[in-house]
Amino acid sequence: MGCGSSKPSNSAVVQAQIDSGEYDAKDYEDLIYLANKREIKVTIQTSTKAGLAAGLSVMAGTLVAGPVGAAVGGAVGTAMAVGMSRNVVGLNKLLQDTPPKKRGQIIQCFTESFKEEFMDTINGSPELKLLLRGGSPIGVVRYMVEKDIIQNDQAKRLDGILAKVT
Repeated sequence: MGCGSSKPSNSAVVQAQIDSGEYDAKDYEDLIYLANKREIKVTIQTSTKAGLAAGLSVMAGTLVAGPVGAAVGGAVGTAMAVGMSRNVVGLNKLLQDTPPKKRGQIIQCFTESFKEEFMDTINGSPELKLLLRGGSPIGVVRYMVEKDIIQNDQAKRLDGILAKVT
């Protein structure tokens, strides 16, 4: 699994915990909660391939048989795209199926990404700053989602972070 954070962690202690498979179970539960709440789907096989297959089928059908070929090509392309999209799974399922030894890496990845994305919002709120002192950025983001503190543009960015799992 990968993440979209551009800031690597340089703490030797954190890295040792991650390497040994240690992780905060509460943070992991919070990630699963966020994945369920935001209903994030992760494509295992690229959706671009499905769209490309559908488009090429329509184009080929049109070239071969005109308007009738476009309809047939569209049907065939749609069937192909549906077949390819069967590899779409919920992020919550992906997180639940992750081996415990890999969970520390996932926690680190999301913690760094959430820090990058939401620290301005957290620092702007005394309530959220207090929560961060006693917890982690993942827990604070969960709180923000539960209390509808996250606005539409932030919700989209949160979905983008959650969907970057590869």
